[in-house]
Amino acid sequence: MTQTAPRESPMETSLDESLAVLELLMPWDLPLDQYLSPTDRRRIDRALRQLLQALAQPSPPAALMRIRQALTTLGEVDTQTASIPNTQTALKPWEVEDYDRYFQIRHVHSEQSALCLVTGLLLTCQKFFEIYIQTPWLDTHQVKQQQQGFISYAQLLQRMFELGPDRSDLDRSDADSTTAPHNPKLP
Repeated sequence: MTQTAPRESPMETSLDESLAVLELLMPWDLPLDQYLSPTDRRRIDRALRQLLQALAQPSPPAALMRIRQALTTLGEVDTQTASIPNTQTALKPWEVEDYDRYFQIRHVHSEQSALCLVTGLLLTCQKFFEIYIQTPWLDTHQVKQQQQGFISYAQLLQRMFELGPDRSDLDRSDADSTTAPHNPKLP
């Protein structure tokens, strides 16, 4: 992984660049609710299902391969680097920028906030498995706990975006979606 210098001005990032650093939405830009287009619903649902399957794999290399497939499934996310003139915390902007540079994080703005959240989770899981494969002496119990944390986060995103195994309306037309579990018919 190569380290890229932080950007001075907002601009779009390419898929290769976004894979070099972890792109995080600004905390105050996190969505309280989220409308997903049918295309984004399918992309996110497929990627989260692939992630959950990866986390169930007993083989770390197989899990890593599945996570990489999920990243490919999700595709590119349009982001713009966010400037941090005010952190809305006790931290000074230079402290946040120094932290971000050290941990290869880029705070971003995106119209595709749901895709950005899922991409961030996938990249974090990818890095986790890359480290785990390189350091097999890690405590198995702690590795399982971390995997369970990733599972919980993926399931939270499924609930937040009304996706997952109990949601069978992903490929229905709008006319049929009134019978979906999250939008019941009224008598």
